[in-house]
Amino acid sequence: MRILEDRAIVERSAIIDLGTNTFNLLVFERTTSGVRIIKSIELPVFLGKGGIELGLITEDALQRGMDALRQHRDMAHSLGATTITGFGTSALRNARNGHALTQMALEELGIPISIIPGDEEAALILDGVRQALAIGNKPTLVMDIGGGSTEFILATEKALMWKRSFELGVTRLRERFPARDPIDLATETRIAQHLDDRLEPLYAIIDRHHPHLLVGSAGSFDTLAAMVAADRGEEIEPGATTLPFNALTFLALKDRLMRMSIAERRTVKGLPEHRVETIPYALITIERVLVAGDIRELAWSRYALKEGAAMRSLAAR
Repeated sequence: MRILEDRAIVERSAIIDLGTNTFNLLVFERTTSGVRIIKSIELPVFLGKGGIELGLITEDALQRGMDALRQHRDMAHSLGATTITGFGTSALRNARNGHALTQMALEELGIPISIIPGDEEAALILDGVRQALAIGNKPTLVMDIGGGSTEFILATEKALMWKRSFELGVTRLRERFPARDPIDLATETRIAQHLDDRLEPLYAIIDRHHPHLLVGSAGSFDTLAAMVAADRGEEIEPGATTLPFNALTFLALKDRLMRMSIAERRTVKGLPEHRVETIPYALITIERVLVAGDIRELAWSRYALKEGAAMRSLAAR
C-alpha cells in the first residue's frame, strides 16, 4: 500500500504524534485508492523538559503541549479535517501525570489521544517507512530517535523480524549526561559506553542478521538529512521521501558538529534551533549503531509514525 496522489476524496483526517520534544501534525485524505498527504507540520514542545527522568510532565510543559495541540487542531480544521486523533509516546507513557494532558486535550479540544507502548510505536514507524522507500529482501535496520525513546526495527520487504523501543532518546541522554560546551571527549565516551551497555539486545540481533542498511526516520534524522543535503549544496525536494548517503559522509559531519559550540551549531544550515542542543546525542547514538553493525550505507525516510498510523487507519476501514 502506497501513499498516493489520487484526488478522489473520501474523507480528510488528521493525526498528531505527541513526541517528547515535538508534536507533529499530519493532515491527509483517505481516497478510493490510498492516502494523499495534505500537510505535515512539526512544533517544538519539549514535553519532557525538566521532568522526563523523574517520570513527570511539568506544569510549564503541559501548557506548552496544550498550546501546540490547539495550534494543530486549528490548522487541521482550517484544512478541512473532520477527525483528529493523537498518539502519545515515551514522555506520556512514562509520566505519572501523563493522563492530565490526554484528559485536557479531550475535554478542552476534543482530541482523543492514545498512549501507545514502545512496541506499537516501533510497528507504526515501520508502516510509515515502508511508504517512503523500498526496504528490499535483505535485512534492513530502521531507527527512529525521539526525545524520550529510540525505536529499532529489523525488517525485510515482506517481514518484520524484530522490534524494540529503548528509553534512550536525546532528551533523556542530555539529562543523564549534561555536557560542557562544546561537548568534551570524556563525556562523549561516557555516553557511548552507556549506549553500548543498554543496546546489547540490539547488538545481538545485528550480529545475527547483519543488516546492510540503516534507515532513519523522523526528528534527528530529518535534521541529519537536511544537513547532508546542505553540505552537498542541495535542498530536499518537497516531494522527496528518502535521501541516501554513506557512513563516511555521516562521520565527517558528526566530527565537525561535535567540535562546535552551541552558538556555532546555530549557524549550520539544516539544523533547526530546537535541535541545536540535542543533536550531539543523536549523532553519538547513530555512530554506535553503525560501528556495532559495520553498516556503511544509510537512508533517510520522510515518513514515520504518523504516516504509519494514517496507512493503518485506511487498512482498518
